[in-house]
Amino acid sequence: MAAKLSERGRFTAAERQRYDADGFLVREAVFDARERGEIIDACESLVVRLISNRKENRVKASNYVFDSDLERETMIKWEGDSDVVHGIEPFAHLSPELTRWAYDARFVEPMKDLIGCDDPRLYTEKLNLKRPRVGGFNPLHQDFPYWERASDGASDIYTAMLFLDESNLANGCLWAIPGSHKAGKWKTRSDGDRFSSNEVDVAAYPSAKAVPLEVPAGSIVFFGAFLVHRSEGNTSDKERRALLYSYQPPGRRSQLDNFRESVRRAQERQKQEQQRNA
Repeated sequence: MAAKLSERGRFTAAERQRYDADGFLVREAVFDARERGEIIDACESLVVRLISNRKENRVKASNYVFDSDLERETMIKWEGDSDVVHGIEPFAHLSPELTRWAYDARFVEPMKDLIGCDDPRLYTEKLNLKRPRVGGFNPLHQDFPYWERASDGASDIYTAMLFLDESNLANGCLWAIPGSHKAGKWKTRSDGDRFSSNEVDVAAYPSAKAVPLEVPAGSIVFFGAFLVHRSEGNTSDKERRALLYSYQPPGRRSQLDNFRESVRRAQERQKQEQQRNA
């Protein structure tokens, strides 16, 4: 079923009012089964390519396990010590198909309203995978702390999250705290490692209540860097896969730029070390 014009275009006045109040907006079943099939094929193909003959370099941070793929300029997140992929970021430079989908009008037109410019550009892209009975949780957080020093303006970055599968309580749907975006940056944890310091200090907000966003496959959730959100693990026999495209005004550095700069610095340090030992 083709998406209606209102689902492809700019926010309506009523949608904008809901977004301003809640900090997020849901458009349900915007992508049909055929389109989702094409996107899923591209995603799964990318996963297979990235893990084939992978020489791993796993590092645990908070409840995540990261693995930098320097050759392909991306970060793989694993489900603990298993060989199951939890996420990939960034990925658009590795897949022309997924880059093309990122600039579909159903993402870009609403982003024009949120960002306030007519040419939204990608800041980063994440593929989140919650495999059946395996997919883990993502703790309560805002995106802002992760991007605060890694962007040229984290408060100007907005995300469109496309659910490729039906998302419900059993398979780890997104939970969000309505209105949480109005308070700016929330207090973060100080009881864990450096990476966990980006997560919300839950004890500081005992009355904050998150609501589950249970949506049909093909739905999009739009939100900004200050929305407080989380997700639970997948306890079902169903997939819960999602693409997150995050956009910003043009002319600003991206996460891919950051990754490439980190690789350059690491190579330079290695070269200097080799020269000292020569």
